[in-house]
Amino acid sequence: MIIKVRYTNLREVFSRNIVINKNIKLKELEAKIRERFDVGYDENVEIYYIDDDKDRIAISFEEELALAMENGKIQTLEIVTKPKTVDDICVYPDVPNGKEGECLEVLIESEYLTIANATNSDTKAWGTYIYTNDSDVVKTLVHSEKIKLPATAPPYNVIATLRFLPGCIKYIGSASQGDRT
Repeated sequence: MIIKVRYTNLREVFSRNIVINKNIKLKELEAKIRERFDVGYDENVEIYYIDDDKDRIAISFEEELALAMENGKIQTLEIVTKPKTVDDICVYPDVPNGKEGECLEVLIESEYLTIANATNSDTKAWGTYIYTNDSDVVKTLVHSEKIKLPATAPPYNVIATLRFLPGCIKYIGSASQGDRT
């Protein structure tokens, strides 16, 4: 089915017709809209259905999408983007895997902020600048040159914000800052 999606960016309105499957899932629809309008994962996307009375009805659950798509009646969607906020906070080394589009704030205590910890053979990282979600956070920060670590623990902690992106087909390793991914 064909739907019209309207997006306002910097007071300019863009509209596109998008072909979708009637049984599309909300995450799939969001991904397709992000791709078509080049909306990055550093922004939250809110999706609204414009009904016959021109009311904007929020679509944030599968059931709401199913109701909007009922009888193939949906004609116009509107998307609104907002700056991404942190979805969760955790303390290193207990970093959970996030979902696509989520942001996670990680507190790394000073005891882990040493070059020995970052180059430890027990920790692994896969990729270069974009890493797999099971890569060690300290190792990726050092490898991507986001932080330079001393030999002994510094008198401060670090808070890193991770953004979970769609997976890549292939992650290329490289050598950087005395470590190899």
